[in-house]
Amino acid sequence: MPFCAAYNEGVRLLRESENAMFKKIMVPFDGSDHARRALEVAKGMVLENSETTLYLVSVTASAVTQSVSGTDGGQQIAGVPMFLAEKEEYKHLVDSVLDQQRQALSAQAGDTLADLGDRVVVDVAVAPSPAEGIVNYAEKNGCDLIVMGRRGLGALRGMLGSVSYGVLHSADVPVMTVK
Repeated sequence: MPFCAAYNEGVRLLRESENAMFKKIMVPFDGSDHARRALEVAKGMVLENSETTLYLVSVTASAVTQSVSGTDGGQQIAGVPMFLAEKEEYKHLVDSVLDQQRQALSAQAGDTLADLGDRVVVDVAVAPSPAEGIVNYAEKNGCDLIVMGRRGLGALRGMLGSVSYGVLHSADVPVMTVK
């Protein structure tokens, strides 16, 4: 079945046989229904080509966002006051938080990833904005296709896919949006 992919230069129809040209498919994932459908589409593409790897990625605004809390006016990361953490300890704490977020992402994706075996990479990107994180991650990891939902669960949910719009206009690789 043919599908459309958007490039900075425009939109073009891709045939099934062209699926073989994609070796690294990235799926930005926030748990929304659109993201789940995008994951299913990308999974199908990965299963059709034994040389393709799926990159399931969540973007967080800060490595410590989900784990920072304030007590008595001071911030903590993983229960350690930030002003007490030395550089190496801080790095270790941030890595620990990112590992927890990767595990949560794997759990959120559930059984969808089970039959992909070692052909799936679950990761967390740290960036100031979701669109920037997606584009930078794809570039840094050599992803040659981004498959994403049109709308997500983020703070800008009501803005008709502002993240997918930003990715479509910034990415140097094809972007497929799934409704």
